[in-house]
Amino acid sequence: MSDDWDFFSLRVDDQAASIFVDLGIRSLAPVRTHPLMGYLRVAMRRPREDGLSSQEEFDDLIALEDRVTADIVKNGTAIYVGRNTSSWNRDFFFYATDAPRFENAARTAMGEFPSYKYETGMSEDRDWQTYFDFLHPSDADLQRIKNRRVRERLDKHGDNASNKREIDHFAYFPNAAAQTAFADYARAEGFAVAGADRPNAGGQFGLRFSKVDQPARIDDIVLPLVRKITELGGEYDGWGCGVTP
Repeated sequence: MSDDWDFFSLRVDDQAASIFVDLGIRSLAPVRTHPLMGYLRVAMRRPREDGLSSQEEFDDLIALEDRVTADIVKNGTAIYVGRNTSSWNRDFFFYATDAPRFENAARTAMGEFPSYKYETGMSEDRDWQTYFDFLHPSDADLQRIKNRRVRERLDKHGDNASNKREIDHFAYFPNAAAQTAFADYARAEGFAVAGADRPNAGGQFGLRFSKVDQPARIDDIVLPLVRKITELGGEYDGWGCGVTP
């Protein structure tokens, strides 16, 4: 389990859902010593009408999660990778070495929370498909997470996200042709291109470009850029701007 966790919203089986996931463990996954995907489904006691968790139950659910997940993983036979909240349930997902140990640990841990109904299950998942295909955010959702993190850092410095200011963007491309093609696209979209960088040590061609806009709109600004950059085989490398109170 890493220290890099975050959340995103989505629809699961056409129901509102929220996933909290260990993003950092992606670089290690799949962990071959833990080929079994185990889940613990807990029925929420005071959910919202849309099936998500309520503020009234927030503290109880966090206390349950902290205690139960710590108990399940403490002997090293399980790794906690994320949770999904939807349809009036909170599902905790683990990868484990041994089915009986996981199920026994889950039952013992939930014994401390007798007011909550629960169920467990397990299946073989050597490639960690549940983690990659369900828990891990899509490219667009991952970019939204990154955008939110930048906005949160700005907020801590007293920024007003609705105030317009120059926002700088950065991208890398596999060759000069792709770099030039995106520069033309960016100019047509009203961006000022600061100049095309020469290839770096890795052979990538960098590009810096900017436009006056609101950080409050950053998802609408960035996601089309990411799609075009990806189409050209490049990689979006983030955005930044000054603080405007």
